Amino acid sequence: MGKAAGNGRRGLTRATGRARKSASTAASTRTRSFPCPDDLWDEVELFAAERELGSPAAAARLLLRSGLSVERRVRELQAARDWQIEQAWSDLQAIAGGDRTFGSWDEIEQAAESARLRIREREAAAQRVAVNA
Repeated sequence: MGKAAGNGRRGLTRATGRARKSASTAASTRTRSFPCPDDLWDEVELFAAERELGSPAAAARLLLRSGLSVERRVRELQAARDWQIEQAWSDLQAIAGGDRTFGSWDEIEQAAESARLRIREREAAAQRVAVNA
């Protein structure tokens, strides 16, 4: 009787050990369900097939991670652009106030045009990202 009781407990411990492991695994990869139009899901399925990802769910995860990364970069570029504009404005005010010399007005105009060009390039890049998303 002692052996049978011992084996029963051991079996119970193994079963609960497995249950704990599967519960912790489920907690780290939660399943989410969301409405998705058929045409969009068809594109996700096509993406999965083209990349040989195995399932549309894997493709959706990859696309979600990639899209979030792109959005993060867009925000960083916007912050950098805003900082650059503020810095240029501060420099311009210092030069206009006589606190600092910059050079000739031609150099100032060239620097301003260069800054405007960089801003236009960043905005075009952000628009391309938005269109591709």
